[in-house]
Amino acid sequence: MKNQIREKIQAEIRRRAFERADILQETLRCKQNTRFTLDALQTVTGLPRNDLETIAGEVHRPYAAGQDNFFSIRQQLIVLFATIGLSAAFIWLIVGLL
Repeated sequence: MKNQIREKIQAEIRRRAFERADILQETLRCKQNTRFTLDALQTVTGLPRNDLETIAGEVHRPYAAGQDNFFSIRQQLIVLFATIGLSAAFIWLIVGLL
């Protein structure tokens, strides 16, 4: 029994470590692509690197702010079905009392 628990713990540690490594690798790849894009734009446009980094930050900000999933489609559906369910239960209760 204890061995099974230990094995599950070890498996979960490995899974989370690989997941975190994948996220880190994707983040580094994204930053590298942004650097390459800024390098190319600096060469083509002649704009200073600071200006290009400012533009990149302005573009990234709205996308980063939208990642909190506030009122995402999934959350809206959950709230909708919960409301429908509670309304149906309330109506059923009222009709049952009459």
